[in-house]
Amino acid sequence: MHQIVALVDEDVRRMMRAMNADIQASLALSRAMLQAVSVLSEQAAEAAEGALAQEIEAARQLEASDRLVAVLEEARASVASGTEADLAAMDALERALQAAAETLPEREARASAGR
Repeated sequence: MHQIVALVDEDVRRMMRAMNADIQASLALSRAMLQAVSVLSEQAAEAAEGALAQEIEAARQLEASDRLVAVLEEARASVASGTEADLAAMDALERALQAAAETLPEREARASAGR
């Protein structure tokens, strides 16, 4: 009987490790998706951050584990910090492109030069 319990216990541990690996992979994909979406626009970043804030509140109301709340808070902080840096980089790139565009000759001047 003891051997059967040990075998069942090992099977349960193996299944728990597999589920944990699946959950960690899912969380990693979710974080990557949130970070990618937050880069698209300020509105998308605000929506992602707002959704995470709602999930944090729901987790607290359901008395979820401290680890789950910490993971959600880390994701929210990552989206917020990544957004600020990415938006600053995008603004700098936009300004550089506008400055480069201003140095180009006017379309009419290019057209008359080509005749």
